[in-house]
Amino acid sequence: MKLLLHCCCAPCSVSCVNSLFDEKITPVLFWYNPNIHPYTEYKSRRDCFINFGESRKIKTNLADEYGIKTFLGEVSSGTEKRCNNCYRLRLEKTALFAVNEGFEAFTTTLLISPHQDHDAINCIAQETALKYGIEFYYRDFRPLFRESQNIGRSSGMYIQKYCGCIFSEEERYSKSILNTQSKSNIQSILNTQSITNSQLNLQEKIFDRVALITGKNGLERLSQTNVLIFGAGGVGSWAAEALVRSGIGKISIIDNDKICESNINRQIEATAFTLGQPKASVLKKRLLEINPECQITAFDILFCKENSGLFGIEKADYVIDAIDTLNHKLDLIEIVCNTKAVLFSSMGMALRTDPSKVKITSIWKTDKCSLARLVRHGLRKRGFKGDINVVFSDEQPAKNVKANLKEPGFQEPEKEMDYPRRANGSIVTVTGTAGFLLASLVFNDVIAKSKLLDAITENNSNENAKNSDCNTQNEGCRQ
Repeated sequence: MKLLLHCCCAPCSVSCVNSLFDEKITPVLFWYNPNIHPYTEYKSRRDCFINFGESRKIKTNLADEYGIKTFLGEVSSGTEKRCNNCYRLRLEKTALFAVNEGFEAFTTTLLISPHQDHDAINCIAQETALKYGIEFYYRDFRPLFRESQNIGRSSGMYIQKYCGCIFSEEERYSKSILNTQSKSNIQSILNTQSITNSQLNLQEKIFDRVALITGKNGLERLSQTNVLIFGAGGVGSWAAEALVRSGIGKISIIDNDKICESNINRQIEATAFTLGQPKASVLKKRLLEINPECQITAFDILFCKENSGLFGIEKADYVIDAIDTLNHKLDLIEIVCNTKAVLFSSMGMALRTDPSKVKITSIWKTDKCSLARLVRHGLRKRGFKGDINVVFSDEQPAKNVKANLKEPGFQEPEKEMDYPRRANGSIVTVTGTAGFLLASLVFNDVIAKSKLLDAITENNSNENAKNSDCNTQNEGCRQ
């Protein structure tokens, strides 16, 4: 196949090229990125790209345009849709070049980045291919992202620190400023209380009341526990909050959504001042203000089977599933159950008003929950024979007053098995309760295992002491 590969930068291109080589495809590389600013940044990325092509002896073509006017003209209709307009600008140029130069198909290294809108890129590329009468060669390169970046670093490539456009640069510095301000505010509070480090260990004081339940060893094990939370909505966000306030020391949050107005009634990170911001990153900031020592990672990307290797599931102690998309939920359950991690999953909490009806049980014992029914059916269809503890409500769901209301970006499911993301009514007293129950499952399991380990250690210690006494007595008898 004669394939043209649009390259956003050299580090992202490495593993894409290697993957195509494995398919016996030798792509021709194409550079067109007028979104990159300022010029020093543009030049660094372009020169690195040229060196990459030369070092691999791959043919390259450059539409070398430092195009701030072109880029700003394309996104002037509104910065909210700027990424889609930017994708379209670069992909149309690539497709047109491919057609004029007799290529059979085109693709892009934008598909490797977990920080980009993968679905939007694919959709725009398919539309562009149809418009110009050429094939778009789709590949999900995201599982190769970390590998590609590592190869780039070890090869001495220039590694950029932001997407490239002036808007992403502003967001990068805004996040840095917010993080600095957050840490400064915490330190300022401590200073105003006139408490020295010798008088107060913040980490210990935060969890004084927890330690009265868990003991010192239990608290230590909580601080060493690694939890992954998939979904930072009405359930997952409260689970994350409860875990941080309970002493969990390492948390990863995975969610690709941005905060909108309808989230404010039930999601802890959603306020009038965080609208439009990524849920996972905003939640991370809040949690760090509670416990600055907690290791928190935010993934502002959608979980799917293809990118499951990005999140370190195999290293997790616990995984909380608060995903509301059926196929992704089933994929996560299958993947986690093949690791050492303990999985706790949330079923549907929409259209319920009674938090006392939220319960913990086996997935196979749930009732009155349409999502749980679909999960059971999907697991059986996949041949899954294990068991997982879930949080569900056995309250009979109400009906929406406006049943045709849909979430932004909603699309009708292609198959019956696709659980649609409709804008169902929901309230925080129910979703928050579900989140707290999920957190309690993690907390209680850690403490139960801690007490068991302590008991085994104490028993071994007693046995060693007895053996030591016997040896001493025997030695005395011999004397």
